[in-house]
Amino acid sequence: MTSAMKKLAIVTLLILSCFLSQGQETLKIMQYNLLHYGVNSSFCTSSNNNVNNKDGYIRTILSEYNPDLLTVNEFGSDPSLPERFLNNNLNINGVNYWKTTETINHASSDLVNAIFYDSRKMTLTSHKTAQNHIRDIDVYKLYFNTESLEQGDTIFMYCVVAHLKAGTGSDNEEKRKFMAQNTMNYLRNYCADANVLIMGDFNLYSADEDAYKILTNSSLYPNSYFIDPIEDDGVGDWNNNGAFARYHTQSTNASGNSCRTGGGMDDRFDFIMMSENIRTGRDGVRYVEDSYMALGQDGNHFNRSINASGNDAVPQEVANALYYNSDHLPITMRISIDDRWGVEDISADIIDFKMYPNPASNNLHVCFKQQSHGKVEIKIFNVLGQIMLKDHPDSEPGEQHYELDIETLTQGIYLLQIITPDGTSHAERLIIR
Repeated sequence: MTSAMKKLAIVTLLILSCFLSQGQETLKIMQYNLLHYGVNSSFCTSSNNNVNNKDGYIRTILSEYNPDLLTVNEFGSDPSLPERFLNNNLNINGVNYWKTTETINHASSDLVNAIFYDSRKMTLTSHKTAQNHIRDIDVYKLYFNTESLEQGDTIFMYCVVAHLKAGTGSDNEEKRKFMAQNTMNYLRNYCADANVLIMGDFNLYSADEDAYKILTNSSLYPNSYFIDPIEDDGVGDWNNNGAFARYHTQSTNASGNSCRTGGGMDDRFDFIMMSENIRTGRDGVRYVEDSYMALGQDGNHFNRSINASGNDAVPQEVANALYYNSDHLPITMRISIDDRWGVEDISADIIDFKMYPNPASNNLHVCFKQQSHGKVEIKIFNVLGQIMLKDHPDSEPGEQHYELDIETLTQGIYLLQIITPDGTSHAERLIIR
């Protein structure tokens, strides 16, 4: 083997090892309105909403799904409650890796948001507030504890937890709109083109509400808008509409009481939405298709209690816990974390390399200079290391410009590799959307 061939083999192995050696992990996300957890009022009392009883229901619910990250609404503002929740519901039976952070309450509300996470898999780096009109909307920044951290490659994700104003009528809709606008303006300034989930009890009755339109407005917020995971068939007038029965999250109770709202399952109030980055997976975090669901929602309890006449989605014990703990169902989804999607450029002396556009959709342009005559090797690998496209055009010394048809490649992260006739090479991450 010649020295040039040896150099080429080493570069190729280096590229593929960087691309393939890292791991992929799927994480479970849960968002849940706990209904006045740890705080009593004239209507949610220590009798009809006892926190010790709620802990038992919550443990049953969590053990059914086993989330890696949990965000909650309607958490009491007592600063001791996050630690209490950890010790009673998560760090139990020998488990000690769940963590949380102090709650923020600039709005001086009786109810706040909170986050709990598996510290083996992620680390919380900051906690800020996007807005504090009526209630705080919290912005949690985390990074994932992947193998690539040792190489200085950090995959971040923001969790935005919101509890929008409740109630019907134009006044309440306007308040929800204002809270959504404040949040989106914050995200446009501080979290653009990032991995972002926005989750919570949005109290939306329809996709026609201004608040929903603002959150999903790709024209007004092109770098920070959100995608509803079930936008293809789950968007519309959700209120008391049996056509959307499998997406309803409230109310788990048909009759209700002074604390839990009655009426049965007939509203879609609870959401997890994702940024375009997470939808496409272009920065290390990807939504797992068809993983979005309301825990316990089998579509068969429209205007009925969630535990009535059995439940096809969860065991009866879990359905009962959902019924008694809160008048909301938890929302769950899975995300895939993959170091291979965060691969850095690996270069070996190709001159003036350019690749555009990136992200690309139909055509990709590759430009560079080379020193000798011969065949150029062009390959595009997927995250599994499989060659999805290859070409070997003849070329002369000097400037090269190739236009590649990538229309057949699906959305995602790829690796483009160029090897010139004299053995120099370049590899660069390519995003297709």
